[in-house]
Amino acid sequence: MENQEIFTSVVRVKGSSKYNLVSVKSSEPIDKSLWLELSKVLSRIYVGAPMYMGDIICKNILNTGIDIISTANITKD
Repeated sequence: MENQEIFTSVVRVKGSSKYNLVSVKSSEPIDKSLWLELSKVLSRIYVGAPMYMGDIICKNILNTGIDIISTANITKD
């Protein structure tokens, strides 16, 4: 577990005039060797507003059994 940490990143938002990005994190520590691949996957994702803290952005990312969740609230306007 020494090479695992909570992964944090941002995902693009559409449907909100106020926000372009939402911060996200992994639901559990994830191996650092996967972080580059995780970033590539998340760079292709757009989420729609509204979005709430704790919402799942990507379930079971890279078949790890770990979810990527929102860490902020995003409103539509």
